[in-house]
Amino acid sequence: MPFISKASCLSILMLMFSASPALAHSLWLETVEAHPRAGQALEVNVGFNEGFEVTDILEQSVPMISAPYLLRKDGEIKFKPRGGPNYAYLSEKPVPAGSCLLFAEYKPFIMGHGDSRKNKYIMTAKHIVNIGGGHDDLVAQPRHQSRLEIVPLANPSTLKAGGSLPVQVLFEGRPLSRAELFGDFRGFNPAGSWGLAKAFYCKTDQNGQVDFLPTKGGLWILKVRHAVPNEDQSEAAETVYLSNVTFQVGD
Repeated sequence: MPFISKASCLSILMLMFSASPALAHSLWLETVEAHPRAGQALEVNVGFNEGFEVTDILEQSVPMISAPYLLRKDGEIKFKPRGGPNYAYLSEKPVPAGSCLLFAEYKPFIMGHGDSRKNKYIMTAKHIVNIGGGHDDLVAQPRHQSRLEIVPLANPSTLKAGGSLPVQVLFEGRPLSRAELFGDFRGFNPAGSWGLAKAFYCKTDQNGQVDFLPTKGGLWILKVRHAVPNEDQSEAAETVYLSNVTFQVGD
């Protein structure tokens, strides 16, 4: 596939086929309220399926997913199951106004398909939320919570459909060039579709950057995959890192 510059980023109806079914199932995070109020406990849903709709998580996957935690400039806030659906969580204390990052991960696992070789997968998710209308630059900095990270270079709080947002992909803290960045908005890939069509696609430049160009408002997810050959391939040929970030885009 030829190199695609930032100016050539594609959006809406770009059909991309993933070589790895592991990419079909994504772990992601979202707040129940798109724009949560300050001073109350935060309700969060954990998504894990092949579409971009929140559904019950398969029982065998529940123990593999870590409880979300929230990062603010003044520290971390933990979450606990809020009862009811197994994807529902609640912060252990009220969250003040300001910008926050939510994190979760799927425990590393090894998977193969048929007679094909096995790979080790490491899956992490991040969500950007601005509580009570407050926003700051916390979300526009690398947090090093995972080896593979998507970092918006500006707070997306004012991003609207038709606008643009500079985004950088980092691996082990360094820019990752030629990384393929995929994007979907809520409703574009319903559950059961296997996520074959992508609403946004672009390759990072030499600085690991792209301009994200949303064509529609609502909740978006940006995903990236990076594979590293293992020195010892007796258990798994590659370690495959899967990382994403979700955030709201205005209409």
